[in-house]
Amino acid sequence: MDYDETNEKDIELIELIRKDFPVTKKKIYMNCGSFAPMPLSTIKSITDFLVRCSEDGPDSTSVQEFITSLMKELRILLSQFINCEPEEIVFTQSTTEGLNIVASGIEWKKQDLIIARGGLHEHYANYFPWLNISKKFGVKLEEITIDNKGFFDLGMIDKIAKSNNAKLITLSHVLYNNGAIMPVEEVGKIAKRYNMLYSIDAAQSLGTVNVDVKKIGCDFLAFPGFKWICGPPGIGVFYCKRESAELLTPQYIGGESAIITEENNLVYTDSPQKFQTGFRNYVGIAGLASSLKYIQRLGINTIRKMNMKVANEIIEQLKTISGVSIFGPEDEKLRTSIVSFALDSINPKNMVATLQERGIIVAERDVVGGGRKKAVRASPHFFNVSNEGSEFVENIKAIQNMSG
Repeated sequence: MDYDETNEKDIELIELIRKDFPVTKKKIYMNCGSFAPMPLSTIKSITDFLVRCSEDGPDSTSVQEFITSLMKELRILLSQFINCEPEEIVFTQSTTEGLNIVASGIEWKKQDLIIARGGLHEHYANYFPWLNISKKFGVKLEEITIDNKGFFDLGMIDKIAKSNNAKLITLSHVLYNNGAIMPVEEVGKIAKRYNMLYSIDAAQSLGTVNVDVKKIGCDFLAFPGFKWICGPPGIGVFYCKRESAELLTPQYIGGESAIITEENNLVYTDSPQKFQTGFRNYVGIAGLASSLKYIQRLGINTIRKMNMKVANEIIEQLKTISGVSIFGPEDEKLRTSIVSFALDSINPKNMVATLQERGIIVAERDVVGGGRKKAVRASPHFFNVSNEGSEFVENIKAIQNMSG
């Protein structure tokens, strides 16, 4: 696909989109890998929900019936989005919570082995839970060696997975620090071959690339609503394959997640309720449903085309700057719109702060685990346009010139 072609319809669409995101009138916001702004329609859905609760009473029959229908609708939307059953969708607070449901829910034995891509090169949300399990239960954590782009040798995973004790493989779908797209389907085939559990951190992929849990072959997948889907904060999603839900014991238990039998025994209810005890972020449900509809109306292929056009232009212009290092794959098929780079002469933290003073919002992130090497990370989304990419790079050049 040629991501650089723009026709008249594309221009009209971008103009309409930018009206939905007020931030575009004031700033150049390229930090969707951290936290994306919400469209006005989502903000309205949130306020409409709160007004309805205020007028009818939050625990009235009418509002509770509305909440039930809203949750059912969102589960259907999400199941269509990632190709699963509605009952396999669990609402959480974040990606981190979803991954911890897996790590803390499995009955680990000392001889078990976890295969994890990259160790500290993974986002801490998908490294610390497994590291904690290895220290707590004496489980072996095998950290797969990676190259300078974050990729790994599939043969090495296959070799380790042959072990009778290999229980779970975990990795990110898209790397948070350089946007590289991992070969999740190929890893899924290895997991299936050796009857291993397979867990995915999809925080940086949902809303930017197609995600099909059936094709990936994963048991578990977690993602937030507030990054690339442009939903509200404090709402996440955990996909739990129906058959694999039986292998997890929830960390918490309450009235929504269990029943008590006549023999005074506690029995867990079926998923998703099994993992949702005490859940009350209904306003987040309202917002996420609205944002997801917005994303689906545009279509992931259209979004990727728009995202990659801006990202590719940023990369090409960055290459003209002396002393710049650009991280991540050169092949656009192997990356998302995340662009990470560093300059020899300027600390990334200082660059990010100076850009923010100039109305350009990006982030500082590790590109080598444990903070050993930092980078400036831009993560543009479909509401960004080419001239913003050019202005971003021109400001980088100006800051470099000022620093001498």
